[in-house]
Amino acid sequence: MILSTSRIRIREFKEVDITDTYLSWLNDPIVTRFSNQRFRRHTFESSRAYVASFAGTKNSFLLLEQSTNGCPIGTATIYRQTQHGTADIGLMIGDRKCWGKGYGREAWEALLLSLLEETGMRKVTGGTTRSNEAMVRIMEHSGMTLEAVRLRQELIEGKTVDLLYFSRFA
Repeated sequence: MILSTSRIRIREFKEVDITDTYLSWLNDPIVTRFSNQRFRRHTFESSRAYVASFAGTKNSFLLLEQSTNGCPIGTATIYRQTQHGTADIGLMIGDRKCWGKGYGREAWEALLLSLLEETGMRKVTGGTTRSNEAMVRIMEHSGMTLEAVRLRQELIEGKTVDLLYFSRFA
């Protein structure tokens, strides 16, 4: 899968993309504040295993890079259940200099629309914590509907937070 928007190119994440910069995102407690990735220490070896886990599956691990200079700014995952006609998107903008500039929304909408156009795809989902206000806005802006709430499901910084699940149908 390769997608391009006016500012972002989205392509398959390759082993060569496992760099010190990428690992710094995964190990940055601010970047992973709302993610369960915050509970793991990420290394080249663990990242290689993660990239390899997508081989031979219908799932995708993607790199987001600025189209002007090729600089990586984040990653995305797509987990497909083709037998059900569904897919779930995950997104991380790892480069904090890119936060608040619309890159997340641009990437999310490109992925969402691309998936909804796939043959047999009838529903795309995504989830986040209520406290991840930027991600909630992205999902709402992209026309997704709040489908479910798991009340006080997780702990972030010692406080209980709800998990929100959004969806959009083709």
